[in-house]
Amino acid sequence: MRLLVVLLMMVTTNAFATKVLLIESYHAEYPWDASYVKGLEKTLLPSVTLETFQMDTKRLPKNEYERKANEAFEVYQQLKPEIVILGDDNALAYMLPKLYDEEISIVFLGINSNPRHLFGQYKGQAKITGVLERPLFVKSLGELRNLFSDDPFKVRVMFDSGVTSQIAKDHIDNQYRLIKENLGIDAEILAIGTKQEWRESVLNAKDEGVSVIIIGLYHTLVDEAGKNVPATQVINWTSENSPLPIFAFWDFAVGEDKAAGGIVLYGYSQGEMAATLVNRIVNGESASSMPIQIENKGNAIYSTVAMERWGLTAPSHWKSID
Repeated sequence: MRLLVVLLMMVTTNAFATKVLLIESYHAEYPWDASYVKGLEKTLLPSVTLETFQMDTKRLPKNEYERKANEAFEVYQQLKPEIVILGDDNALAYMLPKLYDEEISIVFLGINSNPRHLFGQYKGQAKITGVLERPLFVKSLGELRNLFSDDPFKVRVMFDSGVTSQIAKDHIDNQYRLIKENLGIDAEILAIGTKQEWRESVLNAKDEGVSVIIIGLYHTLVDEAGKNVPATQVINWTSENSPLPIFAFWDFAVGEDKAAGGIVLYGYSQGEMAATLVNRIVNGESASSMPIQIENKGNAIYSTVAMERWGLTAPSHWKSID
């Protein structure tokens, strides 16, 4: 009798489980992905079963993206999930054309681009909502201006030349043009393709009148042989060799041997917000009726060790991570 009860419970649980497939633009070891996956797993309802697929587009050349998208679609067809989560811009750009006419709900997260451009091209049965990711450029500059007395105050913002970086760079460019006269700050925003260019931009910054370097994304740089440079190597080298204090837009770039601090975005909170949308869908709401959300609060964090190295004192409302 006891065995029968257990079997009935298992059947009932499976009958009401909701299958969700997460398609990640990047890879499981990438700190941003690892962080938002934790947020998802912590927040999703117990009735949700989560499967994942990584497209690995931080480490693969662009001509491999479509192949990985096809592999992801094969996994989707095998699993037949009710809900698909698309993590970051490449997953949305490459998977929406394959999924837009499926009878599913789609929840995106970590999107820097304007997804409505894609939605206009691909209108079908899929119901879509999600969470946008916007680097907190204006808030970051305001905080940094109060930390430094340099006049003039010039900031160098450095990105790699990946797809997400280009979208984030364009967003920052647009913001800066709108508010330049009110900031009293000169900012240059760079998109860099190679390790050598990156190092030159760091080493020459002080001589070129820069006061502070802000690190964006740095994960698609290549070396002289065209091979991807490990991200940890990039940020550690930058921290060790920069003639100027460095700050960051994302939490994974802050640490004792990384950037000193910044007003940063967390992958975890993106995962939480996306999971909340998934839970609402599971409970009967339509994704198409849910407004797209924007995470714009950010967190002010710093490394005590890194700040002390530059002789800086973090504002009282910043939180130490070490």
